[in-house]
Amino acid sequence: MGLILIIITWFLTPIFEFVNFFTTIFIKVKEYQYLKTINSYFKEAAIDRDKFANYNYSVSLNFWLSNGGYKFGNKKETMSSVLGKKQLEKSLNIFGWIWVYFLYIVDFTTWKKGGHCIDAIQNNI
Repeated sequence: MGLILIIITWFLTPIFEFVNFFTTIFIKVKEYQYLKTINSYFKEAAIDRDKFANYNYSVSLNFWLSNGGYKFGNKKETMSSVLGKKQLEKSLNIFGWIWVYFLYIVDFTTWKKGGHCIDAIQNNI
């Protein structure tokens, strides 16, 4: 039964995501008249998903991105924070380093703070 339920969620999640995205934008702009509120809402949603993935996909993340050391899987920690800790202890494999560099390039706002993953460690403490 669990397998059937997870497959159903795989199909329903994109539908809910699409509807929620546009509904949120419409409602928040109408209520507050500015985009800062929308950005804050979606940033919090992204952090929640990051924590969800760190916990729920920990087996895959530990296998594909790690050479041991600190482990993925803490419900209260983001994947980025774990990547930052693993970056400092040098326990990432090639795929982990690729992911760290990708996040570094994408999040240019944290370049002066050591990059996305290093900054994520500081935000999780």
